[in-house]
Amino acid sequence: MKIKDRLLFLKYALPCAGTLVGRGVVPQSYVDRLVAMVSENKVPRDDAESVFKVANMMCTSIAQRMGKKSIDAEVIRTYFLLEHNKVVEDRFEIMGDFNPVDCKTYVGRIVKENDGLAVVETILGKRGYKTVFARDVKKNDKVAVHFDFIIEKLSDEMAEKMNGR
Repeated sequence: MKIKDRLLFLKYALPCAGTLVGRGVVPQSYVDRLVAMVSENKVPRDDAESVFKVANMMCTSIAQRMGKKSIDAEVIRTYFLLEHNKVVEDRFEIMGDFNPVDCKTYVGRIVKENDGLAVVETILGKRGYKTVFARDVKKNDKVAVHFDFIIEKLSDEMAEKMNGR
């Protein structure tokens, strides 16, 4: 199924790429190039999203469930913000070759930010996260985090949904 918002999909999916590197699916240099492009809001020419097979499959399923003909921002956020963590738990039981705590998405609040990094408080405590995918975030913003990246600023409504999932 076609992904309409490729940039948003890659922002959410790329933090998981370390697992794919570890499995030998893609080289680290490829991931580094994609992160650099996406951090500059550039969409790769190739079909970079295809390496994220589980995310693609899940987003396709969600789009079909919603009666959509493509994977749009609503589908991407539904998967990564509301359903991803359950998939991570299930996949960890099968694969066991990644850190399931880091792979989950969390809602957090920015405590401090400066020069490409921010301290974000989540249910995991306070940790540093890269802001390259969300350069406009500020102190006290509610954000989605995945591995060591802030993915985007969240609405109060979405933050509440994530906390109640």
